[in-house]
Amino acid sequence: MNQVQQFIEYIFNAFKIWVIIQPWEQGIRVRNGKTIKRLHQGIYFKVPYFDSVYVQEVRLRVKDMPIQTVSSKDGKTITLNSAIGYSITNIETLYQTLYMPEVTLQNIAMSANAEIISNTNAAEITPEKIEREVLKKLNADDYGITFKYFKITNYAIVRTFRLIQDQSWIDEGFKLNEKK
Repeated sequence: MNQVQQFIEYIFNAFKIWVIIQPWEQGIRVRNGKTIKRLHQGIYFKVPYFDSVYVQEVRLRVKDMPIQTVSSKDGKTITLNSAIGYSITNIETLYQTLYMPEVTLQNIAMSANAEIISNTNAAEITPEKIEREVLKKLNADDYGITFKYFKITNYAIVRTFRLIQDQSWIDEGFKLNEKK
């Protein structure tokens, strides 16, 4: 039954001749793959099969970064988490410069973290310094995005231990969770 409903919605949307842009959104309409028109709040008409409409919210977005572990210039291990706060200011520029914005921004920020930490001694690194430098890196290019903040949410200089587990443990008679 769900597939029938999805099919009906698809057919309805294929022939829908209007699009509504909410006050917290921006959109672009691409006609025949050539002409681009930016859409602000309001109702717009579109020609089915000739117009493609893309809509994005322009409110503040937050992207959490995964845990990152990097070695400083003097060999200390630094583990950190971070987050980016940003909003879309120009949807046309965004669509012309980035394919997957969140993934791209995450990669730029994490590579900047790694570059800053690996080129600096641990005693000279502070979360504030990393935040400033990463924001500079993010603002270096125009993506149609305004960066509100980049914050380090967790930061630690730690000693790490890694347990490498592979098939050889089992091959040599070591079995985990085995009672004797």
